[in-house]
Parts: sequence; structure tokens; C-alpha cells
Amino acid sequence: MKDNSKINILVVDDEKYICDIIVEALSSENYHTVSISDPKQALEYIEQKPVDLVLTDLIMGEYSGVHILEATLANHSDAIVILMTAHPTVQTAISVLKKGAYDFLLKPFKLDLLKATINRGLKHQRVVRENLSLKGQVEFLKIANASQTGIEIDSFLKLVVSACKKEMSARAAGIIEIDPGSKEPFRKICDSDGEEWGREVLDEATLQQFAYTKSAKPVIQTETITKENGAAVKTFISQPIFIRRRLHGLINLLIQTRFGRITPGQLDVLTILTNSAASAIANHRLYQDVQSSYLQAIRGLANAIEARDKCTAGHTDRVSKLAGLAARHLGWNESQIHDLVMGCSLHDIGKIGVPDSILNKADKLTEEERRSMNSHPRMGLKIIQGIDLFKPAIPYITAHHERYDGTGYPQGLKGEEIPVEGRLLAVVDAFDAIMANRPYRKGAGLRAAVSELVAYKGIQFDPKIVDVFLEMLVQEHIDFGQMYGCDEDTSFLRELPISEKALV
Repeated sequence: MKDNSKINILVVDDEKYICDIIVEALSSENYHTVSISDPKQALEYIEQKPVDLVLTDLIMGEYSGVHILEATLANHSDAIVILMTAHPTVQTAISVLKKGAYDFLLKPFKLDLLKATINRGLKHQRVVRENLSLKGQVEFLKIANASQTGIEIDSFLKLVVSACKKEMSARAAGIIEIDPGSKEPFRKICDSDGEEWGREVLDEATLQQFAYTKSAKPVIQTETITKENGAAVKTFISQPIFIRRRLHGLINLLIQTRFGRITPGQLDVLTILTNSAASAIANHRLYQDVQSSYLQAIRGLANAIEARDKCTAGHTDRVSKLAGLAARHLGWNESQIHDLVMGCSLHDIGKIGVPDSILNKADKLTEEERRSMNSHPRMGLKIIQGIDLFKPAIPYITAHHERYDGTGYPQGLKGEEIPVEGRLLAVVDAFDAIMANRPYRKGAGLRAAVSELVAYKGIQFDPKIVDVFLEMLVQEHIDFGQMYGCDEDTSFLRELPISEKALV
């Protein structure tokens, strides 16, 4: 049985028998469950005891479930609060959800539904807590890596190589970093007096001498060479870079002097510079790991949204692919496209704060529900705000519902006031919404989607981006059958009146 004994659940209902039923139902889950039928005592308990989840009735006389909700979030900011009531109204539900309640159960409810709602709430809580932990790791990394703040790993290693060459009076210095996480197995950086010297210090074969040793001492090889002006000594130094007793690379130096003498002081400098390189490499990899872990955690939230929102299954992956293709046709570089993939992954992250009942409603939303839905860009910004790693995603999150004519949300930006990231995503987001099948309707098809984009050029969408997107559809061989389950003839795309000017 899973150990849930550290999860503290408080049940509050002024009808004691309901408390007893819920406690009995949860006994099999091994939670630490406390029930209180006096709301005033429950408020005192919340102020004094640890609480992870509160299940409370809404209407209880002098002190209501809203008081319990407010006290819980004031004392335990990440606690999950689930309201119960036998007298529901849409207005009441929206009101408590806005105040921070996680969900709303209508009495009478089945105990299986109760357990499922609690499990879902606790899962959401775990993800949020993991995010906060990872955010803390990122901040710690920034402090630990303060000496390299604002400098890329390649630039920092170039400084190390140049310093090695200068301090060791070398003809060439180079770093060979074993980099299994990248497309190329080695990262190579060199500073030399000529190409021939540089080739020697970047020879991967020099790594082999350290394959079966854990010694961090440099290997020094000398060779006497004859020159026109007399003999000289060619010294080749290989200084291994170990991180946690594993070889991560080498600093190679090629020195040519008359006597071939390397002083202890020079070797001390080499050790210091090697340690700097090792620290930079270790910090860079830790930074990458934290970034990857954080992105996975945030992406997990995005997946959770898609799991809740039956209308958007697969939406993020499709939008990322189509937007990436369009971005290349717009001439974006790889760094911009990397940011785009992140932005597309996170653009609907704010929907985590929108109730399931609104996300999955097939009918037209009420004004209150529409306001709740339209709050998701601002909610998304709150989730990632202050995390430097995800700053590039902000324009995708905040601007993909802005309209070119200025009637969109949340800011009502107009034309090129809207970040280009938001203008691109608005086109792709709308295209996917029209093409995708929904539980209550089939996708409208390619002709309908294209017609919609053309009809709303300059109104909802940036005309240039629409033209580039349509040109991309013409040039790229996209399998719409696999992507949307609709095998359509795409030849009509070539007849579209696409502005040549927009493609420049």
C-alpha cells in the first residue's frame, strides 16, 4: 500500500455523519485524516496544524466554506481546497473557484468521484511543489555560477584557452570537451599561432592516454627538433579535466622553447585554469539538467491541461510542428526556433487555473465563463514569471489571443504592437482549432481552415504571416491525414493569391 500517512487531510462539515462517512471512505487510502464538524474549531485547527487538502461544506451557518477556504490559503498557500454543497449555482461555483478553490463537488456524490477528485488535487499539488523546488534550484545555480553570469559556455572556455596559451607561453592551446549530450561528441575550442599547431592540440587521439586512469596529473611529452637557428624543444602537455572522477575532456598545450623548461608555477596556473574549465563545464551541464527538468515539469502541466481539456488533445505538438515550419519560412534562426518550441509548449499553461467544467463545455460560454477562460494568458504569465529560463515563452503565452485589429485580449494590442511571436502563434493556433476533431464535431477541413485565415487577414491575423504560413503549406509536404485524420487534395493551395512582397 502506498504510504500516504504524511498527507494531512481535513474534512469540515457541520453534519457529523457526513464527516464520518468521508473519513471511513478515505481510511483505505492511509491518509492522515481529521474531521471537524464545528467550523470555528476547524478555523483554529487550520491556523495551528499542517494541512495539505481541505474538503469542506459550503453552507454551515455563521462560518461558511468560503471562510475555511480563505483561512486555508492564508495559512497554507499550496493547499488544495475542495468545496461541497447541495445547493449549487453557477455564480457560486465561479466565485469560489476564483478565490482559489481547486474543485467543487455537488452533494450527494459518489465516493469514487470523491476519491478521484482528491487524487487529482494531490497530483496537481505535487507538480506545483516540484516546480517550486526546481525554481529554487535554478536560483541557487545562478548564485553559484555568478562568476559566469551572462557568458555562454563557449565564450568562457575560449577565455580559459586564451589564458592558458598566454600564461604557458604556448604556440597553441585547445580544449577537447567530451559532450555526449550534443549532436557532436566533442566540443573543441582552440587558440593557436597557426592552423598546423591548432590541429595537434585538437587531436581526439590525445584522450586515449587517460582512458584507463583516474589521475588528474598532466602528461608532459618532449621532443627535440632541429631548426635553422639551432635546436628547440617541443613540449606537448595534456591536462585532463575530471569532474566527479570521470574524464570530461582535456586541455592540450603545444609549447616550443629553446630549453623546454616548464616551471612549477606554470603548472600551478594550468591547474587553476583547468579547475575553472571543469567548474564551468559542470555548472553548464547542471544548468542544462535543471533547465531540462524544469521544462519537463512545466510540459507535464501542459500535458495535464490537454488531459483535462478534451478539445485540445495533441494540440501542443501539432502547433509546435506547424509554427516551427512557418518560422523557418520567415527566416528565423535556430535560437528563435528553440524559443518557439518552448513557447508553443507553454502557451496554454494558464489553463491549469480554468475549471474542467469550462474547458470541456460544448455549448456557448456564459459571460462569466468567458472571462474565466480569457484569463488564461495572464494566469500563464504568473506561473512562469520570474524564471529567467522561460522568459522567451512570455510573448507566446501573453499574446496569442491578441487580434491584429486591436480587439483581442488580454491587452487589446494592435498590429505590430503585438509581438511577432504572438502574431505567428495566433495564425497557427486558429488553423489547428479549425482542422482538429472535437468530441462534439469533426474538423472543418483544410479548405475551410485556409478560407478562414484568408478572410481574417488584417482583422484577426497579420497578413504577412498568413501569406508566409500558406506558402509554407504549399512548399512543405505535410501529412494532414496523419496529423488530422483528413486526406485532402492540397493542389488548390497553389492557386491562392499569396503576396510575393510578404515573402521577402
